Amino acid sequence: MKVAIDSFGITPSGEIVEKYTLDNERGITVELITFGATILKITTPDCVGNMGDITIGFDSLEDYVTRNHHFGSIVGRYANRIEGASFRLGGVTYSLEQNDGRNNIHGGSRGFDKYVWNAHVIENDDSATVVMQHISPNGDMGFPGTLSVQVAYTLDTMDTLTIDYSAFTDAPTVINLTNHTYFNLSGKIGSKISEHILTVHAEDYLPINEECIPIPEAPQCVEGTVMDFTLPTVIGNRLYKKDPQLISAGGFDHTYVLSKDHDNIVRLAAMLTHPDTGRSISIATSEPGIHIYTANKLNGNTTYRDGITVPRHGAISFETQHFPNSPNRPDFPSTVLMPEHTYTQKTKFTFNKVITTCNVK
Repeated sequence: MKVAIDSFGITPSGEIVEKYTLDNERGITVELITFGATILKITTPDCVGNMGDITIGFDSLEDYVTRNHHFGSIVGRYANRIEGASFRLGGVTYSLEQNDGRNNIHGGSRGFDKYVWNAHVIENDDSATVVMQHISPNGDMGFPGTLSVQVAYTLDTMDTLTIDYSAFTDAPTVINLTNHTYFNLSGKIGSKISEHILTVHAEDYLPINEECIPIPEAPQCVEGTVMDFTLPTVIGNRLYKKDPQLISAGGFDHTYVLSKDHDNIVRLAAMLTHPDTGRSISIATSEPGIHIYTANKLNGNTTYRDGITVPRHGAISFETQHFPNSPNRPDFPSTVLMPEHTYTQKTKFTFNKVITTCNVK
């Protein structure tokens, strides 16, 4: 497989941003840019072969530089929220930016999504990989230690996009990385995801307070709650329920527990299907959690790719990660990274066509 390389623009500081296109010649193309190690676009066929863009993003580099939706980007140093924008490590309290009320989210206003990453290509007969690298200096956005990060995107001829993460540090720190791609499998960006069918292979979830921070009693069982997607369920049948968990977040903004002890086993976490087009994605990960977010803060007023506006609940993201606020929750799997260890994570997105649900007009 070959990788095409093009220019995507120049940042205000003069850094060149490149675009990489992976095409497995089976109808799956993945476009990446080095700004934020971002998935720019994913195109897949529907059940009768019509190609469609299934992700949300922008047309220009300027939009990625000036806006802060994290569309398709690598999020770090710490994905999701840290309560009070502070944590203690090794007897020292580290203060972070309060960029989500009084809390910190996604590493701060200049997280990993706002840097140009270095990149190189690996091409094989049955796969192609773009490896992106970034060094975060000691004290970056308040986090300790110099952190060296590598993220490898691999598309193969089995229609799977694999994201391999690794990182090491020169001093104790905390780390929680994820990719923040927003999906809408209809191929009609600007529609809602209400009719999509979701399955989440988790029996427990983390209930949240009004600040979207897991409550002290978390985790809890999904059975009998609006959070239960253990069987394939139409998202709209849950999304608009008058449930306190959904009201406080404006929709789903919750972490599902895949592994309570983080055993690093890659397991099937979720599946999303759009019944009319037959498009489906399965998500597998080595992470202990998968955070489901239904684009609750989009408002239909912002123009995205191709001049399209996206409404609230117009997309869904699957953030494979550790649990929110883990640095302040010793009962959660640890997110501490020591100099003698290497952080690793693997997440797989497999693109399928479900012919039995095909209803393309």
